[in-house]
Amino acid sequence: MSLQVIEGTWEEIQAHAAGLRGRRVIVLPEPSAPQGAGTLRDFLGEFVGCIEGAQEPAAECAEEVLEALIAETHRAQGLDV
Repeated sequence: MSLQVIEGTWEEIQAHAAGLRGRRVIVLPEPSAPQGAGTLRDFLGEFVGCIEGAQEPAAECAEEVLEALIAETHRAQGLDV
């Protein structure tokens, strides 16, 4: 099962109603505005939970590491990612 993301206003989402019929839909809260400059860990900490380790991921592998952290957090919440 793959995760499909559809983002938009209610009216824009309704345009996908036929394809979503019979499927589960998760509505996420609006993201909060950034509070100011901080580290990547500060920015993503609330979204992915606790990031373990003393150093932030190196830029070369940051996308892969963050993708794994996000997927792991969603799996812990019972989502099939």
